[in-house]
Amino acid sequence: MSEDEPKSTLEIVMEKLRAKDPSSSTPLTQEQKAEIAEIKNRYRAKIAEVEIRHQDLMKKANSRGSVEETEKLAQEMAREKERLYREEENALQKVRNARP
Repeated sequence: MSEDEPKSTLEIVMEKLRAKDPSSSTPLTQEQKAEIAEIKNRYRAKIAEVEIRHQDLMKKANSRGSVEETEKLAQEMAREKERLYREEENALQKVRNARP
């Protein structure tokens, strides 16, 4: 693109984003990438454990005909999963923001 051509809206937005967050243009190191992959794997496993544990408890509650208990367990599972997603995102942000 020559200097005389007007910038596209996308180019303008990207420039503004880079100006707001200069760390976003910093590439991740191999160590950071490995740590991010490990964090994602760890939290996928934790979330799977929560799902398995709660699904088992929900099946037992269903077999007893306890709708209230089943709903309570479903809400509890959703809260636990949301907490784990937040923890994961915080851990990932720490790695991304760390300076090489």
